[in-house]
Amino acid sequence: MVERPIDRRRWLAKKSARLAVGALGAPATIARPKGVRVLTYHRFGAGIRMPFTVSGRQFEQEMAHLSQTGRAVTLADVAAHALGERSLPDGSVLVSIDDGDPSVHHLALPILLRHAIPAVVYALAGQPDGFDMMTSAELREVADAGLAIGSHSLSHRSMAKLSPSEAKREATDSRQRLEDTIGRPVSSFAYPFGTRTDVDERTAAILAEAGYRTAFTSLHGAIVAGAPIANPLLLPRIKVESGDPRWLFPRLCEGAMDGWRRIDDRIGLPR
Repeated sequence: MVERPIDRRRWLAKKSARLAVGALGAPATIARPKGVRVLTYHRFGAGIRMPFTVSGRQFEQEMAHLSQTGRAVTLADVAAHALGERSLPDGSVLVSIDDGDPSVHHLALPILLRHAIPAVVYALAGQPDGFDMMTSAELREVADAGLAIGSHSLSHRSMAKLSPSEAKREATDSRQRLEDTIGRPVSSFAYPFGTRTDVDERTAAILAEAGYRTAFTSLHGAIVAGAPIANPLLLPRIKVESGDPRWLFPRLCEGAMDGWRRIDDRIGLPR
């Protein structure tokens, strides 16, 4: 989606809230970061007061940290962990990127390759209004470079607010289109928006019927093998935003932002 700057007051309130949660959550989690965390990015580049447009410099620093700590894992690793097939070490991290913006190909991919960080791109398989999309050739190049590709639906509409037939079409047709484009199986899904009002047991069942093994929400938290939260079709993630201070990223990887789940559970936050 083409992101617009938010107003200064909202930006400052958003940053203050994130810093407060990150600072308060850090002491209890850094010593023992239980569980696996999936980080959510959207697009990359320059932007003023655009929470979901992360600069190349910030992304480079964050991927360098993951490389230095050896925490990065693949989508296949996380799927196996969530499905109980094998366990990952506590503190493991998966990088996920939603939408399929061209900046994934032009800016993020070289950084990921430079630091040998695996990632999954949840690409829109349609052409919804307001979104810039990678071309089919660019998406194939991203897949050929080793990044996993998952579905983010066709039209970026809330799955829980669609009729069962519409939701099924979003799940099955997007998967088929992506598989035809990249020539590889697609078995993971990221819910558009992904808030409490966008996901439920019905949407999870639809995705299971469509053949997906894992699906990710935007609700914060860690994937702990064997815990109720580890429903493989309603998995949590942690948002990474632009403008975060450098000290916050290592802490959110360790669980300092898990507490944002209390806010997720009260209101529908965008993506």
